[in-house]
Amino acid sequence: MPKTIFGTTEKSNFILNMKTERYWDFNLKILLAFMILMPVLSIPLEFFRFYSLPLIALAVTGVAAIVFTFIGFMKSVTPKKLWVLTGILAAMVVWGYVSLMNSFCGGDPYNYNVATFGFDGRGEGLLSILFYGCFFMLGAQLGTDDNRKKLLAGMLLMGLAECIWGLLQALPIGFPSYYDSLEPLLLFRTFLPSGLTGSPIFLATLLAMLEMPAMLMAAFAKDKKHRILYLVCTAVFALMAVKTQTLIGFAGMGLAIVLGVIYLLWKKAGKQGLTVILAAVIAFGAGIGWSFAASAINGTSKGSEAESLTQTQLLYDGAIMWEDSSYRLEASGYYMPTYDGNPNGTPDATSITGTYSYLWNATANIIHDYPIVGAGPDSLVYPQLYQNITITSNPNTFDRAYNFYLHTAATLGIPMLLLVIAVLLFAFVRGGKAGAHGGWVQTAVLGAVLVYVVVMVVGASAVTVAPLFWMLAGCCCNMETEPAKSK
Repeated sequence: MPKTIFGTTEKSNFILNMKTERYWDFNLKILLAFMILMPVLSIPLEFFRFYSLPLIALAVTGVAAIVFTFIGFMKSVTPKKLWVLTGILAAMVVWGYVSLMNSFCGGDPYNYNVATFGFDGRGEGLLSILFYGCFFMLGAQLGTDDNRKKLLAGMLLMGLAECIWGLLQALPIGFPSYYDSLEPLLLFRTFLPSGLTGSPIFLATLLAMLEMPAMLMAAFAKDKKHRILYLVCTAVFALMAVKTQTLIGFAGMGLAIVLGVIYLLWKKAGKQGLTVILAAVIAFGAGIGWSFAASAINGTSKGSEAESLTQTQLLYDGAIMWEDSSYRLEASGYYMPTYDGNPNGTPDATSITGTYSYLWNATANIIHDYPIVGAGPDSLVYPQLYQNITITSNPNTFDRAYNFYLHTAATLGIPMLLLVIAVLLFAFVRGGKAGAHGGWVQTAVLGAVLVYVVVMVVGASAVTVAPLFWMLAGCCCNMETEPAKSK
């Protein structure tokens, strides 16, 4: 007889009577809902500055993830192997609160709001730690390979939608984009694609992470129509990632393709595998050619010069970083190449090494000053304010370190970084064991996580991309096909 509480109806007590398989399905639906809501609610950002809309997607699906994480424990369907990880994730939330209460806010309640909800347009405050942790738990409780395939398929479709939007941005047709020009370098008609992720660097991160799953699904999916779709994803991801003209777009996508090629050759994937390899390599090469020719195609010009530039730098990481933070979000000071008033020195946004060394050295100084609790969630810019409390009045400040690990230590303290590393170790150890004894699905998930972890050395977490990583990292920690329980 179905269970009820206080004589209420069976329908009103669906949680008590939910079968384990249905619980897994609900988890999958919540994760897929994020992949629909986030890009859809990000569209207004390309036309108007409605920064709160994408965060609604995170909040709605994040709250649902919290509820179903608790349901898993209530119904005793959460595997015991996840209990230690649950403790680590809970410790991350607790330490995030400790960091928030000790954040670099100077007693300003607004900055407490930033640390709680995240900076406007960023949204990676304390609540995001909780949401990401629950996405992780739902990813770890999908139950079957079929559900994990559906999760990967949803991610690939999201990536394809981002690429279609990004392609319109990359063509010199006037489609709305924050990166059709790069004010930090006074470059006009650059037309860099960012999709709906907020930045070309974030788009490149998403596509690099999804490339290996796309390659494996294109080679091993049973349905021919699906293989063709995933083959298109493989090629389009490689093309558009490189066209972002970022370090992650080149190096990250290159790493993903190499890993995919190694696995396909090792598994002797035959003609289909060879087709996938050729599609990835040709598209990668086409992206490089497009990037080299882009300035001539677009008629890129510099400053007040009327003539077009036939050749400019190939990678625009530095300009993109300040375009994103200062011009798009006003989350940092403006880039000034000749300004010497910043205590951290002067960055060179035209140089990859000059840009990253500046960011990392300044971030290391913040870690030195606040090693235990950090500057506070999403509050990296505040310790850098050296002139006044108006963020944009402090040239060459930044709100992202573009090294996820340094950024974590600087904003949330070294203890938080150690907790994150512990979660990643669990993911790699358990994911590696599952991949060694499992099939291509487990390898695709583990490969995506590996690529993301590597590119985060020069990358930044973003609400438009990071949740997908935490879902996949959760999958890594429990990829066995679980026996269904009649609960």
